[in-house]
Amino acid sequence: MARKTKAEAAATRESILDAAEQVFFDKGVARASLEQIAHTAGVTRGAIYWHFRNKQDVLDAMLERVRAPLGEMLESGDSIDNLKAMCVLALRKLAEDKHYFRVHYILLHRNESDQALNRHRELSAGAITQLIEVMKLPENRKRLRSHLTPEQAAYLLHTQMLGLFFHWLTAPEQWPLGDTAPTLIETVFFGLLVDN
Repeated sequence: MARKTKAEAAATRESILDAAEQVFFDKGVARASLEQIAHTAGVTRGAIYWHFRNKQDVLDAMLERVRAPLGEMLESGDSIDNLKAMCVLALRKLAEDKHYFRVHYILLHRNESDQALNRHRELSAGAITQLIEVMKLPENRKRLRSHLTPEQAAYLLHTQMLGLFFHWLTAPEQWPLGDTAPTLIETVFFGLLVDN
């Protein structure tokens, strides 16, 4: 049998992640198996093990696939205005991007395994740490309301975003999140900043 090209291997990896997304969405992380993912992807379990060590590794890669663009945006600038734009983009992506929607639904509503819950805690802690660093920058710190520390502001922003994600995912048809994202984010930042 001929070896796969890099492009073919990359396509197989993406099809495995797409299949994992579907299986985790349908069954939840704890009840999903690598066998079910392989069957859905139309590959062997060996193909999964070629790309991933285990189910947790598949979950991590699936999360990274949707997180990477927002992480790059945050790295491109640390201003409050960039942070606001990133938050609006995140809400719009949740409403408009099928993969982003499904992965966050899995993370927040189909995440019954201890490993997946621990991964969620790690991601939250990392996001708060990153936000604290942004809020600590002198030009951002002076825009915060005087009674808020950078740590408090980071925690508040993270929990507000997490709450918007969590609640909207329970009934997405009831709220036009993409359309209202700028208003929601302006309101969140109004509570954090002296001037918006």
